[in-house]
Amino acid sequence: MVCATAVLTTVAGSAPAQQGAAAGGPAFSLEQCVQYALRNQTNVVNARLSRQLSTEKIRETRGKLLPHADVTGNFTDNLKLQTSLIPDFTGDPNNKIPVQFGTKYSSGVTGEVTQTLINSDYFLGLKAAKVYDELAVRDYQRTAIDTRVQVSVAYFNVLVSQESIRLVDANLAQFGKTLKDTRARYDEGVGERIDVDRIQTSFNNVETQRANLQRQLDYTYDVLKFQMGMPVDSAITLTEDIRSFTGDMPDSMNYTFMDRPEYAMQRVQVELDRLNLKSKKLEIIPTLNAFVNYGFNWFAEDFGDLYKKGFGTSALGVRLTWPIFSGTERIYAARQREITLQQSQNSLNYLAQQIQLEVRNNWTQYRNNLASLNTQQKNMELTQGVYDRVVLKYEEGVATSLDVLSADSELKTAQNDYINALINTLISKVQLDQAMGKIKAE
Repeated sequence: MVCATAVLTTVAGSAPAQQGAAAGGPAFSLEQCVQYALRNQTNVVNARLSRQLSTEKIRETRGKLLPHADVTGNFTDNLKLQTSLIPDFTGDPNNKIPVQFGTKYSSGVTGEVTQTLINSDYFLGLKAAKVYDELAVRDYQRTAIDTRVQVSVAYFNVLVSQESIRLVDANLAQFGKTLKDTRARYDEGVGERIDVDRIQTSFNNVETQRANLQRQLDYTYDVLKFQMGMPVDSAITLTEDIRSFTGDMPDSMNYTFMDRPEYAMQRVQVELDRLNLKSKKLEIIPTLNAFVNYGFNWFAEDFGDLYKKGFGTSALGVRLTWPIFSGTERIYAARQREITLQQSQNSLNYLAQQIQLEVRNNWTQYRNNLASLNTQQKNMELTQGVYDRVVLKYEEGVATSLDVLSADSELKTAQNDYINALINTLISKVQLDQAMGKIKAE
């Protein structure tokens, strides 16, 4: 937004170009530009994808609660069987006989289905996934609001540039008439060459100024298209002018913190930290899983005979895991998460104060800019009247060309001050609406 403001300040500092910079392209109002941006702007598209990502994460967490099935297989070639010693039951029991158990080749396959019955992490994880989804929604809203602001500022830059061009064109037309009349009087021998040269010089400067501002206007169109996510080489026409946005500009101070997506996101972060703390405290709860399995085992001395005859095996049961004691690790980990939760709550309170201060600052800036706009508009009208009267006196021969140039310089200054006040007012109004949360994502 600062960059866009700087662009307009540069434009206003001279007095812009024509309104037909993108003639022939599709016509867009401000709201249509915003809607186009919400569909195509890269940041908004990525935020929408993040929202879809959070949805898939919820589904992933739910999937952990469904039964899990695994198949395990193995093949073993006992290159050298392990030897064990057993008592000689047929002779001296104190005598140990070396024996080998097993076969050279063995293989087995087992399928097992498990179902979680009790696991606090799973259920807390599902709740946390929903909170993450809310965080993604808030992030999308913040991105969409930022996009609305950026498109609005870029749109206003174009309109103010066009307004500057309109003022310059009016000056150019009036100045051209004065130059023509001065040259005619000189040709008739009732004027001086110095008057022609002075007015011609000023006229040439205005013409150069207008050409520069035309190029600057083209650039403001490019900035608008960039903020919309539209190719910059596309043609576009705007359906509104600056008077569509300077009529009624209310500045109500009614707002709530929850209207700001940043505040809502911080509240979600507090909830996430609270769930993390709860998860650590609930680690003492046992985990209970039910299982059922079935498998086959094969044994043979020769590899060719390995899979000729198998022996089935099956089991049904439950497994209980209870972390009775894990040193003091869990205690201090829980304390760390308590501190993190407190920090998040403090950040939430601090953010509320920041929003309040930001609203007051933006309200002050807007009111100041609005007052300046009203003053500069009156000054411009008064200066225009002075210029017109000086030109009339010059044509009647009771004023000099220096008087005309001086009045023209004052008029340009007043117009530039008006243009600067105009863009500052529009931008500060957008910033005030954003600070109060009045700009919505959709």
